[in-house]
Amino acid sequence: MTDRADEETPQFVTFQSWRIRVAIAVVFFALIMVASALVPDGPYLLTTGPVFFIGFTAYSFALHRSVVIRLEDDAVDIRLGLHKARIPYEDITEAAVGPRTEWWRIGRRRLDDRATGYLTGGPSVRISTGSTSVVVSAAKSYRVAGAIQRKCDHLAEERGVARSRPAAEAAEPAPQQGRTTR
Repeated sequence: MTDRADEETPQFVTFQSWRIRVAIAVVFFALIMVASALVPDGPYLLTTGPVFFIGFTAYSFALHRSVVIRLEDDAVDIRLGLHKARIPYEDITEAAVGPRTEWWRIGRRRLDDRATGYLTGGPSVRISTGSTSVVVSAAKSYRVAGAIQRKCDHLAEERGVARSRPAAEAAEPAPQQGRTTR
């Protein structure tokens, strides 16, 4: 039986701050109070109760959003809710600690420097390719950036060795057939 730790793909999950969740919950409950005031004489349990329950459930899924960064064998997979991105290691030119993003800039958005952001607020990692950049929220941004850079370096090393083998084989002289003298 193989060791489970050897089979796992490195994964980094960053959740939204509890402060953001509390602020959203306060706004949601304020909306419930306003909706209750709009229907003063109605049967609350039959009309507004199910609407509130469904709304609160849907909002809870949005409330507990997280960014997941998975370091697959050949690419970095990024997931934020329904948004997904895949960046092959061979396209990555740099992985570094990115800017600290504001708490209100959550979700997938275009940043000021034309980078695409997958954000939950807080520390982030900037993954640069030749033409674009992606900024991803990561609570442990130094660890994530280092792990991505190590994967890129390891892949480049493997490809460098694979490319040098045919050249080394071509450089070896072919075995010469000896002459026989009588």
